[in-house]
Amino acid sequence: MKDLTILIGWYNEKDPIKIEAFEENRKSFLISNPELEIITVMNSFHDIEDNKDQAWLCSDIPMYQWYLENSKKQNSARYLLVEWDCWCDVDLKEYFKKVWDCDLVVPCVKYPERDSWYWFSKINDLPKNVIKYAVGVMPFCGILISNKAMKKICREIVKPKYMKVISELRLGTIATMLKIDPIPNPVPNRIIGWHGVSPYDCKYKGLHHPRKML
Repeated sequence: MKDLTILIGWYNEKDPIKIEAFEENRKSFLISNPELEIITVMNSFHDIEDNKDQAWLCSDIPMYQWYLENSKKQNSARYLLVEWDCWCDVDLKEYFKKVWDCDLVVPCVKYPERDSWYWFSKINDLPKNVIKYAVGVMPFCGILISNKAMKKICREIVKPKYMKVISELRLGTIATMLKIDPIPNPVPNRIIGWHGVSPYDCKYKGLHHPRKML
């Protein structure tokens, strides 16, 4: 069994600027972690031109489907889930060493009783019996998940009743419902966020997001 496999989400993009950025972003993982297997998971939802909102909400689903279809022949102790616009300049085993054996490690955790987060306004999109477990993990980038947790989560998260929920709310909620507590990465994660920070400051090694152009 491998220690870690990287799953990077991509789709049928036609913009040459984004394609070039994706190729360089993917290469950065190979350069920093040459011993790790990196698998590009294609997102078929983006092919649905008349339902782009649903495609955006479900950008994570192909990763879970890939796991369900391939886990027996591509077995790994852990998986790192990243979006295409994530760039890496760090040894990932070193980066996650404090939480290496945790089941679910995320950049940030949001709780509705404590935190203000826009997507908590969409809690009612969850099935009624699941609302009480609502938890957000964000951004959906740099998610370290054990094989055991991946197996349990994937069996549940691909069910149609969750398809209208954004990926960050869907993952955090289902994991919590399954008693898999999301753990924030204690490493200073000032380079993972929603705003462009290029050119990146090399003194902060880690996972950089978003990087949609060179």
